[in-house]
Amino acid sequence: MKEIIVPLIRRFVPAKPMLGDWEFLHPEPSGSVQGWRALEEHYRVLVLADPGAGKTFEAKGRATKLREKGAKAFFIRIEDIDAAFGDAFEVGTAAEFADWLASDGEAFFFLDSVDEAQLGTPRALEDAIRVFGARIQVARQRARIIITSREDAWQALSDRTLVEQYLPHGAPIDAQDGEQKDSNEADSDSILKIFRLGGLKIDQIKLFAAHHGVDVNAFVAAIERGNLMTLAERPFDLKALIRKWQADGALGSRREVLQRLIELQLAPLFATGALPKIEPARARSGARALAAAVTLTGRSIVSLPGDDNKDGRVDPAAVLPEWSIEELDALLRTGTFDDVVYASVRFRHREIRELLTAEWAKELLDRPGARPQVEALFFRTQYSEEVIVPRLRPTLCWLLVLDDGVRDRALALEPEIASEGGDPSQLPLVVRQEMLAGIVAQIAADAK
Repeated sequence: MKEIIVPLIRRFVPAKPMLGDWEFLHPEPSGSVQGWRALEEHYRVLVLADPGAGKTFEAKGRATKLREKGAKAFFIRIEDIDAAFGDAFEVGTAAEFADWLASDGEAFFFLDSVDEAQLGTPRALEDAIRVFGARIQVARQRARIIITSREDAWQALSDRTLVEQYLPHGAPIDAQDGEQKDSNEADSDSILKIFRLGGLKIDQIKLFAAHHGVDVNAFVAAIERGNLMTLAERPFDLKALIRKWQADGALGSRREVLQRLIELQLAPLFATGALPKIEPARARSGARALAAAVTLTGRSIVSLPGDDNKDGRVDPAAVLPEWSIEELDALLRTGTFDDVVYASVRFRHREIRELLTAEWAKELLDRPGARPQVEALFFRTQYSEEVIVPRLRPTLCWLLVLDDGVRDRALALEPEIASEGGDPSQLPLVVRQEMLAGIVAQIAADAK
């Protein structure tokens, strides 16, 4: 099926390091939103975005549009930059690059790192940037470079010196007379300007839905009714919501949507083809086990088979020892997980991971004699009082919907927990009424 191209005007939110430390970007915007033209006024730009936000599509499309306007522009995937540099261009050609080097004009380079499946280590990314820097060395003052990346992937780098060392622009900026610059001043002088790709707004969601031939008003109303806006603001997930709408004629509750998205994301494993065929129940069980391993260990990164770096990562072969290497690799490359970065993946959505973990716990709760051990994961006694384990609190919000015993125990301790996450609309009416009464009573008691 041909990909539907939707002409969206995306916006970028300026970001800056906190206290001048590159490893920690301030979560709040540091200025007004910008368009592509504003970004292209800078010589070195970093665009950060969540998986599925559309940064590759945007960068490649922008390079093409600039070329249509007569500018020199190139799009290159970072994992393709190596000694055979001439083969790395997806927009533009090696011959056009050579012509630009011999000229005295400027050019735009979009270096895309969203799909880093071929990068085994952070050093591989450094090597690619170093090779690119060497290739443009004689003309780097005339190069406007936009790098795209996932935020968590970029944080794997040591600091901003990667760009400043291999892709410098202009004279080095030093403090005069031994003066120490504060963080705001240092950021304003920085070579590299940092932006986050903003999520889709409601008018963009409507435009996207219209291009896919769905009833726009009914679809958007279902998104708002199901509290699904956090999913709809990313093109990748918006497509998944549209697929569910087209397949089922409705979106349903938040739980129903997430369960259906999981099913759609795992669907390639059920069909014959390049991937090993895995039965739906087994694929779902494997995803649940990996989600539980990530949640319980606090290790968000899952190694691909063959990854030599297991430190601080979940080893899928240890979690699913009965699975073959081919099956594990196929599961980890489905839409349930992010793009591969440094021979590893993460769950694409925190809420999907939490729901899968809750489903894993429910499976165990239904086994004879297992309930005390499973509930002990979520509830503990401290100083003679029963409390909810903080790390598993988000998972518990979903488990309330799946298991009556856990629900009654949790709501007796903290009735407000049902409103913190999960899908409280799926709780029985009488339970929601009692929960609301409990919350009101607690507020009244605290006010005395």
